[in-house]
Amino acid sequence: MYITNRRLKMIDAMRGFSLLGIILANMLIFQYGSWGAIDLKESGFSTADQIVNKLLEVLVVGSFMPIFAFLFGFGIIKMKDSLESRQLSPYPYLSRRFLLLMLIGMLHGFFIWEGDILTYYGLYGFVLLLYIRCRPRTLLIWTITGFSLMLLFGVLSLWISTPETALTEMERSYHLETLHVYSMGSYADILVQRNMTTPFLDFPLAFILIFVLVGMTSLLYIPLFWLGMYMAQKGIFNDPQSKSRLYRNGMLIFLPVGLISKSMMVIMPVLDWETFSLLFGGPILSIGYIFAFAWLYLKWQSAKWMNGFIAIGKLSLTNYLLQSIICTTIYYGYGLGLFGQLGIAWGALVAVLIYALQFVLSPLYLRKYNYGPVEKLLRMWTNWSRSGKLPTQSPVSDQAQPAVRHL
Repeated sequence: MYITNRRLKMIDAMRGFSLLGIILANMLIFQYGSWGAIDLKESGFSTADQIVNKLLEVLVVGSFMPIFAFLFGFGIIKMKDSLESRQLSPYPYLSRRFLLLMLIGMLHGFFIWEGDILTYYGLYGFVLLLYIRCRPRTLLIWTITGFSLMLLFGVLSLWISTPETALTEMERSYHLETLHVYSMGSYADILVQRNMTTPFLDFPLAFILIFVLVGMTSLLYIPLFWLGMYMAQKGIFNDPQSKSRLYRNGMLIFLPVGLISKSMMVIMPVLDWETFSLLFGGPILSIGYIFAFAWLYLKWQSAKWMNGFIAIGKLSLTNYLLQSIICTTIYYGYGLGLFGQLGIAWGALVAVLIYALQFVLSPLYLRKYNYGPVEKLLRMWTNWSRSGKLPTQSPVSDQAQPAVRHL
């Protein structure tokens, strides 16, 4: 059967929505750096900052990047299906796509901002190639196994918690130096500080340590990759009108479980719930958000403002990189130099305003262009075509399709 490569507007809108949570979570790193964001409790913040920080920890941090992971896995299967419908092997196309994502991510992380995630998506994409022939049942087993392990380790972490310690003199000195360099330094100064120093020691290529640490954290998203691939194979978002009840039930199950799991950090601070929240609460809440957005999309899909989410989603890669460029220009010394000065509440407002700007401008951009500049480059490289289009072939019958081995 010939499968048309028709975009699912709900998926584009969901991807656009996830970028709101991503910029809100990333704003902490834009303002305080990768290491400073970890030690926010050490600083004196206003009551408003503390309230907003708690809200971000419960509602946003660790719960929106997994949505991106889910959509990445979903997109891999949709792209595989599109390629195979044209009798094209998906492996060279997907491999080129992942390779360029890694390259863009490494350039982004080294030259612009250390919180990049594209490098890891490209890297894990090569691992996910091992799963694109799996049956839905196999992917579901992998997903359940992954979440079960995260739940187990999360529960164990409650009883193996480490006591909080004050910052060492070396760490405190590093934070003060980072504050000075990032808020007042030149681009070259910040480049060196970001890639050549850590709170623990100074050594060339210190960015490798950051790469490893972020890579270990992003391993937590692998079950979301599998879940996205599973839902794509099961057609969970095809003919969404017929699946409204499924979306509602998923929302009613996963949202409360995720919110309660993440809220335990605030409700019962006696135990160390932070690791449990990272390992289990955040990913579960992200699934609740996925189902909730799908259900609400059916209610409001005809609203004009929904086009803003869809447009941001279509330009997600360009918008993600633009968020880094805009925010580093606002906070770093070669721009406005507001690093560490606005506070969490004002920083969150800045994040919302930047997203609102993208919400307005993205539909206007798509009136003239079909793709964002980074999306266009990725299509050209992936499809090995100057136009970015796949080779055109006639529809083929089921009998003409090559045999596919499923696991």
